[in-house]
Amino acid sequence: MAEINGSIALVTGAGSGIGAALVAALNREGAKVLAVDRNADALSQFSGDDNVIAHVADVTSEEANVAMCDRAVAELGGLDLVFLNAGVLGRPRELHRDPYVAGDLDLDDFRAMMPVNLDAVVYGTIAAAKAMAAVGDRPGGRAIVATASTAGLVSWPATPFYSAAKHGVVGWVRAMAEALGRQNVTINAICPAGVATPLVGFSADDDFDTNRLLSPTQVADAMVATAAGAETGQAFSVVAGRDDVRQSHPFNEVPGFP
Repeated sequence: MAEINGSIALVTGAGSGIGAALVAALNREGAKVLAVDRNADALSQFSGDDNVIAHVADVTSEEANVAMCDRAVAELGGLDLVFLNAGVLGRPRELHRDPYVAGDLDLDDFRAMMPVNLDAVVYGTIAAAKAMAAVGDRPGGRAIVATASTAGLVSWPATPFYSAAKHGVVGWVRAMAEALGRQNVTINAICPAGVATPLVGFSADDDFDTNRLLSPTQVADAMVATAAGAETGQAFSVVAGRDDVRQSHPFNEVPGFP
């Protein structure tokens, strides 16, 4: 179980949407944050905040993930909480309601999306685990939370590349829990349904149907709660209109495997 107050956190995709809301939530809870995004202008919102360091990086490279974790350790003094949140859609949003056949799918969309949505989670997990181990014991627990999607729990035909990547995130989290547990690190996936973010065409000031869409703050709060919990290797769905919006998603076992 991780302690938020006094912890050192790292957030990718921090420049907008869920990531920006997460930086704010961690800040309120007393954490120091390395806010990571590839958009330097988006990170300027954190200027003047002594508890946030802005770090410009493209998290699709292994080297960038190592560098961001090293910077958190060097400038903030450690690494306790890592939120691997950067993500992009896999098929243009304006096409989501159009019927298609397999040959209509553009593999350039796949090649552009997969490194952000899946590779970065793999690289970030391994880099964070190594950095945490190098620092040694610190007060409070340690946690990694990866942003997946409800499209990683059920099919979303509107954008199958995205759904495949997010299923990969959920599978990675579940498979890595045992190994990370050996160094007292939890890892979980947060799986939001629709969220009113720039990714789906909403700005911070737009009105939206709260029974259909989550606010970025709701998802950020669910992520902080997940990091603070004792569970590991779990997927938590976050869906608007539910009480609690965050609920653990059960998985069936397959007899005889593994």
